[in-house]
Amino acid sequence: MRFGVALESFTPPGNNPSVELIYKISELAESLAFDSVWVWDHILLGSRKVFPVLDSLTTLAMIGARTKQIKLGTSVLIIALRNPIVLAKVLSTIQYMTNGRLILGAASGWYKREFDAAGTRFEDRGKIFEERFQLIRRLLYESDVNYDSSGFVLSHASMEPKTQVALPMMIGGYADSVLRRAGKLSDGWIGYYYPPKDFNESWSKVLHAASDAGRDVSSLRSINIVPLAIAGSFEEGDAIVKDFTGKYMDLPKGTQCSPESGVRGTVEECIEQIRSYEKAGVQDLVFIPCFYEKKHIETAGKEILPKFT
Repeated sequence: MRFGVALESFTPPGNNPSVELIYKISELAESLAFDSVWVWDHILLGSRKVFPVLDSLTTLAMIGARTKQIKLGTSVLIIALRNPIVLAKVLSTIQYMTNGRLILGAASGWYKREFDAAGTRFEDRGKIFEERFQLIRRLLYESDVNYDSSGFVLSHASMEPKTQVALPMMIGGYADSVLRRAGKLSDGWIGYYYPPKDFNESWSKVLHAASDAGRDVSSLRSINIVPLAIAGSFEEGDAIVKDFTGKYMDLPKGTQCSPESGVRGTVEECIEQIRSYEKAGVQDLVFIPCFYEKKHIETAGKEILPKFT
């Protein structure tokens, strides 16, 4: 199992992301042998109460310049809000300049206000996502691309330079249609706040869709992003997870996303919960350190990760 760390690239209203803290946690995670760091993605979040949010790819590019080995992930990039040709160029540039450390987690999006602002039809976001996701992949890997659809015209286009390191293109989301899309099109699925049993059920749907499409299911990657609160007891950790989630997150209704997904409690209790995720099929477990406190990452890196190497 690999482990990652989610960074505070957005904050609740009234605060701003700390650039210094983002750098410090990224460098700390790398020094403690975490595999990856992850940033959130929005362009506009909130209206009367605005959630300050940094651009995801710009943030990862800056982190990439400050680190040497740790992988850089988006969770999850809203492709439909962006010109796919320009986006492919940005992705390929970051991948090239970081020696192949980028992981693209992408989704169709849920916040209609962003789509209205970007001039993208919200009701068509699923179709738009699939078209652009596949076009971006072609631009990243192919040369002499010809394409004419949805206003984008490419004639013998080759996007250079290319890196020899594959860029994993993952899909995040909850609905059965999204899980089928992940199995059919992507390099894997990203879950968010999923307890082990629910993760396993959704991951099984992804694998079935991949098998039905004739794909090699062993090549797909599974990621789950969950809160982490290492504390003196399970009860104390549970209270921290629920307090953090209530202040930072708006979990999607009608899904399996739940604060009960949190890894919390003593080190021994956290290890036991992580083993449950391992049995459920999670290959990469990404921790959101509650309130983005470094102490959770320090303790996890020193006392938990060595149990899984």
